[in-house]
Order: sequence, then C-alpha cells, then structure tokens
Amino acid sequence: APAAAAALRSRPSRGLGAFVPPSVPGDVFGLGHELPDAAGRRVKGAALRVGVLNGDLKFIRQPLLIGHYRALLLTGTEDVVDGLVAQAMSRSLATGLYPDAPGSHQIFDNRREDPDNVFDLARPSAAIVAGLGEEGKLRAVDLVYTVRQAVLAYAQRVAEQGGGGVVEFEMAAALIGSGGTGISAGTAAQLIAQGALEANAKLQESAWPQLGQLTFVELFLERAADAWRALQLLETTSPNRVRVLGKVQHGAGALRRSLDSSYRGAAYDFISALTVDLSAAPAQRCISYTLDTRRARTEVRAQRAQGSLLKELVLKASNDANRDPLIGRTLFNLLVPVEMEPFLGGTSEMLIELDAGTAVIPWELLDTNPDPQSGDQRPWAIRSKLLRKLRVENFRDHARDASTDDCVLVIGEPASDPAIYPPLPGARAEAIAVARRLALPDVGLAAERVRLLANGDDAQTIINALFERAYRVIHIAGHGAPRADGGVVLSGADTFLGANEVRAMRVVPELVFLNCCHLAGRDAQSVLAATPYDRAVFAANIAEELIRVGVRCVIAAGWAVEDGPAEQFATTFYGALLGGARFIEAVAAARNAAWKASPQGNTWAAYQCYGDPDWHWQRQVGDAQRPVVPAGEQFAGIASPVTLTLALENIAIAARYSKPRPGTQPTAQLDKVRYLESEFAPLWGAMGAVAEAFGVAYTATGDADKAIEWYTKALGAEDASASFKAAEALANQLVRRGEKADDAQQAHADVTAGIRQLESLAALRPTIERAALLGSAYKRLTMIEFEAHRNAPAEQALASAIGHYAAAAAEARREAASHLFFYPAKNAISCEMRAALLAQRVPAIAAPRFQEVRESLRQTAEAEPDFWSAVGQIELRVLEAECAGGLAAEVAAIVEKLRDLKARVPATSMWDSVHTEARFTLEPYRALVKAGSPEHRAAGSLLAELKAMAGG
Repeated sequence: APAAAAALRSRPSRGLGAFVPPSVPGDVFGLGHELPDAAGRRVKGAALRVGVLNGDLKFIRQPLLIGHYRALLLTGTEDVVDGLVAQAMSRSLATGLYPDAPGSHQIFDNRREDPDNVFDLARPSAAIVAGLGEEGKLRAVDLVYTVRQAVLAYAQRVAEQGGGGVVEFEMAAALIGSGGTGISAGTAAQLIAQGALEANAKLQESAWPQLGQLTFVELFLERAADAWRALQLLETTSPNRVRVLGKVQHGAGALRRSLDSSYRGAAYDFISALTVDLSAAPAQRCISYTLDTRRARTEVRAQRAQGSLLKELVLKASNDANRDPLIGRTLFNLLVPVEMEPFLGGTSEMLIELDAGTAVIPWELLDTNPDPQSGDQRPWAIRSKLLRKLRVENFRDHARDASTDDCVLVIGEPASDPAIYPPLPGARAEAIAVARRLALPDVGLAAERVRLLANGDDAQTIINALFERAYRVIHIAGHGAPRADGGVVLSGADTFLGANEVRAMRVVPELVFLNCCHLAGRDAQSVLAATPYDRAVFAANIAEELIRVGVRCVIAAGWAVEDGPAEQFATTFYGALLGGARFIEAVAAARNAAWKASPQGNTWAAYQCYGDPDWHWQRQVGDAQRPVVPAGEQFAGIASPVTLTLALENIAIAARYSKPRPGTQPTAQLDKVRYLESEFAPLWGAMGAVAEAFGVAYTATGDADKAIEWYTKALGAEDASASFKAAEALANQLVRRGEKADDAQQAHADVTAGIRQLESLAALRPTIERAALLGSAYKRLTMIEFEAHRNAPAEQALASAIGHYAAAAAEARREAASHLFFYPAKNAISCEMRAALLAQRVPAIAAPRFQEVRESLRQTAEAEPDFWSAVGQIELRVLEAECAGGLAAEVAAIVEKLRDLKARVPATSMWDSVHTEARFTLEPYRALVKAGSPEHRAAGSLLAELKAMAGG
C-alpha cells in the first residue's frame, strides 16, 4: 500500500509536467545537440536527436507520425488524432483515400488561424499516417521502409511550404506497430529511428531539410521506458548517428502502465494459425501459432497432429449429423498447444488468422475442457466471440465499396432442379424474416431499399436483380454448389451465383451472408442419397473468393443447419448490427441465440465469419447505442491493492482526457468507479492509498460527495499510506462542494472547513500550490457571501484571495517557476477586476501585468502543454477584453477556442473550474454594462457556453 500511495501522487490541479520541447534553444536535456552551421546549413552526418515523452498526444505540437493497419474503422491513436484534425482522416478513410499498404502515407495538415498563437501550437501541427498493411503481417523491414517514405514526404512538404529557408524540422511519433504481433515497444522505437536515419541519409544529398529531432510519444510509462532503453542501446551501437536526449519525460495525461500485462492497439485478441512445412513430406505439415493478447504474447512454432486422424475428425465434425460434443474437445486438445490454452480459454474477443490449409478446420466447434465450477458453460467460440480472418495474397486492388445510400438484396430458396435438390422451406422463411428485420421502422432501412426475392425465382430474375442496383448487403439462403468456384444453385445443376458474379458487380457489397447448404428440411433418405462433399472446405473456398473480390465481411455456413436456429442466427445478427454493434459483437450475439435455440445441435458453430471485427453498420443518422463491455470483464485482472489503484488512476486520467466512445453514456467512467467500489472496497477500502485512489477517481468523474467521503477515509486510515495530496484534495473538494450548495449555511460550512484545513497545511509547510488553493477557496467564499448579500464578509474574503494569490505568484517568481506563476498571477488580476466592477468602475490593470502572465503562459505552453496552460490563454483574453470593453468583438473567436479545447479535454470537473472563474468577473461585468448592449449579450452567451461545457 505505501508503494501504491507513492505511485499515486496525482499532479497538481493545473498540471506540472516536466517535458521541455527540443525547440527551446540551448542544451535542452543537459546533453547538448548539433545545430546548423554558420551559413545556416545543417551539418552533414549530424546525429538524429531522439527523446521519449510519456503522456497524452493531444498537446504535442510537432507533426505526429502514426500507423494504420488495414481496417474500416479508426481506433486508438488514430481515432484521437482524427479528432484533432477535424475528422479529416475518417473522411478520407470513408472515401477510400487512406494509406494502408506498407510504404504508403498521407499528410493531414492541422490548419491554424494564427501559426504564432501559443494555444494553436499546443496540438499536432499535422498528422502523418503511414500504412502498415494487414495486422499480423508487418515485418521489421516494412516498418523501416514505411517510416522512411513518410519522413521523406514530410520533408518535401516542409521544403515546399518553407521556401527553402528551413534546414531541419522536428517530428513526433507514436510507437508504430508495437500493438501487434512480433514487435515490442523497444523494437518499434529502434525500427522507427532506423527509418528516420535512412530518410536523413537521402535528404543529405537533396535540397530538402532534414529531420533534426524525433520525439516518441507513449501513453504508458512502462512502454515509454522500454522504448527509451532500446534507443539507449541504439545510441551505443551508433554513437555518431543517434543521440538520446535525457530521460523519459512526463507529460499531461500520462499513465504508468496498462491494467493488463500486455498491450494491444485493438480491443480484441489476435491469434495467427498458419500452415508450415517442416519437411518435404505432406504428413509433416503443421500449424504455426502466434498469439497476441492483452495478457501475453507468445509464439509456438508448430503443433503437429496425425494427418489422417485429423482429417477424419474434421470431416465428422463438419457435418450436420454430428451431435458428439467430445469431437470439439478432442480437436481442441489436438490442435491447440498446452501453453496457449490458458489464454484462449479466458479471452473475450478473438480474431484468428487462417490460411488455405487451416481455414477448413471447424475452429468454431472447438471447445476447451469444461470447468465444472464455472457458471458459464457456453461453447468456446461463443465465450470468446470468435471471428476469422483469411490470409490472401491476391485481391482486387481498387474495390468500389458500397455506401450508406445503397440497398440490401435478400434471396431465399431460388429455383432449382427438384430431381437433384429437395425443397427448402426453411431458407425461404429465413429470407423473409431477415428482410422484415432489416426494414423495421426507426431502426432499419426504408422498405423500398430492401429487395426480397423468395418466390422460387429463376436465374434470370436473380441475376437481373443483382446488377439492377448497388447493394451494401447480400443475404442468400439456398442450396450450395459442391465445387470450389461454386455458389448458390440457380435453376440447374451448373447454374449458380457465386464469387464470379459478385466480382462482376461494379460496387462491392460490405457484407455477404451465404447460407448455402442443404438445410434441415429433408428426410433421412435424402441425406443418405446426397452427394457427399467437404462442406467446410466449400465454405472456406467461397469465403476466400469473396474476400479476394473485396467484400469486407463474409459469413458462410460450413455445413447443413437447422431451420429454427438458422433463422435465429440471421435475425439476431442483423438486429445487433442495426443496434450499433460491431461485427464481432453481432456474430457473438447471433451464435449465442442459435445455441440457446438448440444447445444439442451444432448450427451455432456452422457459420464461418470472416471480416473486420470493428466493422459496423453505418447509418445516415447517428448510430444507435452500442453495447458496453461489462465492467467485470474489463477489470478481471485486478488481483491486488496495487492493481486496483492503477485501475482507478487510469479511469481518472481517461475521464479528464479521453473522448467518450460513440454511443456510451456520459457517466461511463463514473459507472466504472462505482463498480470497482462495490467489488473491492470491502477488501481494501480501509487502506489509505486505496481510499485516496477512490477519491482521485471520484473527483475526476464529478462525484464530489463520494470524493470527500473517500478522501476523509484516506486521511483516517490506520496504515497512514495516504499522501499530503489527499489532505489538499479533501480541502479543495469541500470548497468546491460548498460553492455549489443550495443551502447557504451548508455552503459556508463546507468552504470554511476547507479553508481551515488548507491553512493548517500551509502552516505546516507553505507551498505555491497551497497558497493558490487558499486564494481559490477565498474566491469561492467571496461569491457565497456576495450572493447572501453579506457585503463586508465578501470584501474581506476577496482581500484574502488577492493576498494569497499574490503570495503564490511572488513565491513562483522567486523560484523562477514560470509554469507555476501564471495561475496565481492571472487569478490575482481577476480578483482585482471583480473588486473594481463591484465598485462600479472600469478595471485599471497595468498592461505589463497582462504581458507578464502572457509570457508565463507562453513558456508553459511551449515547455509543458496541457489543459491549464491552453485554457489560461483563453481566460487571459477574456480578462483583457473586459478591461477594454471589447468582449463583443472577441466572443466568437473565444467560443471557438473553447469548443476546440473541450473536444480535446472533455472532463466536466475541469470545465467547472473554468466556468466558476468566468462567473467571477463576467457576472459583475454583465451587471455593470448596459442591459441589452452587445457587451451584455456577449457576456451572457459566453457564460451560457461555459455552463454547458461544465455540464450545467
């Protein structure tokens, strides 16, 4: 617990990171660096300067290099950066103009109104997206090459925009590729640096500027430290080419480590199961596994099984007559290495990459040995939300994807030769049910956009319909043609609809659902008379052909299915998609529904589902709420007080800096804290460090009452593991709660209690932070007394606020702590302005005082960019506008800046402070100016805007 407490020291309320950008002249990190020569040219062969920053990338000012695996959705770092460049990246992805192949790249400028404005500099000046290909296939040489090309492209951009006067430029980079298999954070840092060095080698012979400094940005400290160690090694082996600047630096929003022991850039686990040849003998073909989960990475070169035995078991398992659950467990034991079973058995979302040799295995039917103590007896494929990905070498290069305006084609029981194929009433019923589900009012498509063919239509009718319109989804239920290039039988034995027909379509569907096997509506004689063929092979082959064409998601039945469960699977799948679920979530819901409809059957395992786990149904209007991962599943790895405090710390930082996921409730982070309290407070809540962590989390998520309760517990804990910061935080929360209380007596009691505690702490050890907190407390007391019409106490409180802010500013000036100066100095100005406004006179603040605060803000924004330095510049602009009587002329630009910052930092608790500060001067300013005047309206609109941002 003491160790947890020490690690939990939260940063002061205005953020006190220590990262100094390399643009500051001089010996930045105490190691020196090369500069251009006297003629302004960069010295050939000068070492590339590299640094590592542990923090959130929202306040990085350099152009930021990030990677993109081939996918239909921007997640993780890409999603965050997309919000910083006005969704230019997602719009480009939606139109098909987005880099995904290794070596490809695209630059998205983050355009600014005023390039010299410090506020505008506190975010990436550009996003440079480099293609990484498909997940699981990225090689070291590919990563080096794609970084080299991206750096060269940006050097060209700098040369064109700078007119040849720029000799070097800076760049920041995420640890590209380190969230996948085979590449650690340290390896990624070395490979990215190598790509940058290769780019500089080419740039030395050109007129373009070179990359002078590369800063690696990583959210988690453990990964940042891994990168730093790897770069240290690179510097040792290449002393004249790379120079590491200082240690790992700390920035806003930094996290110590991920709650899970491993890290991935996606929400699902990834396993590759590919065929390898150990010798020339066919019997020596084995499966090579690579597993990349949020808990571990491991590689197993081969898992060998007797070929003839495996084939026999696969053929028996891939059959609708199979009802033996032991076959699935036997296949699991034969195919899955023992050391991988613990990770596979406990996963929640899994994407398995297969090739032609492994795709024929019915992975969905495999099952782990059951745990008799577990209450969850669902099959493995349902528990793990198993989805497939097929490795193909050749595919259509320029597929024209369907859009949200395109239609859906549903086909059920096409006409076929009755002498060969029995009737399929279940297929027709399934198609009708699917069409109805897709055309449901309010959630589905307009009825005219769902085309249903379920009246025994012949080949001509179906093919005409196929090319009549552009389709987003094609769903077909019917007989399957038993051949590798086959498809759904149409009219005759040699007439069918398959990949060749889809390939001829000018617009490629996003989803193709093929239920093309003999359904359950036939008697025993027809089963015995049917021509046997390997349905699992057929499903894998047709899926491969459709994927080559460019279809994003493919569902194909691997064997005959039962009518009722098959209909349940299809309707549940489309219902989940229309409800906003991702592809992997919709498949899992469909499998679960089919399993519940027939637990003894195997229809739930028959569907081979290939595609992007994050693909989802896009509507022209806002998507419906998507399901939320249960909190218990997300925090399953918490096993000690230290991991609990880590989880709470991560939630607190996410509440401040992370953009809520689409469709999630505003209280999502608060709900997580409540869950952790219900689960773990009885176990470890009496520990001071744990109680303090709950206080930090509840503060960040906006529940002041719970924060005060937990901070009080922290200070009273027997183990004394809480920090002095907990005492400061308790006092601050009491003051904040008091300022918002409706009852005047309670408000006064809370604020005065907070002040007494802060004064006790300041008497014990005065600090800049405590003096500033006392100034803030007296400022709120001023507002409370004024609203209660107690003018004399209000004036006394205001004088105390000015005194404490002035003391904090003076101490910051003495310590030359510019990053601590602007806050008390700015607030002292606002206090003096309020006093003047209440006295019915125009505030007279000397211009040098504004300039002094502005300079402190500039230095802080350049050295330690975070929310408080960014919003401080806006607040200072408001104060100056009030003094000049020119708020009306400034308010539109001010609101635009505020909205931009709100998009980056959504935390209502932080915006509540901004709103309170604005009220402190804007309310008396609004009362002073003429009612109805432009200044009066401007003050009112700005207050309303900030109140909304604070959640009011």
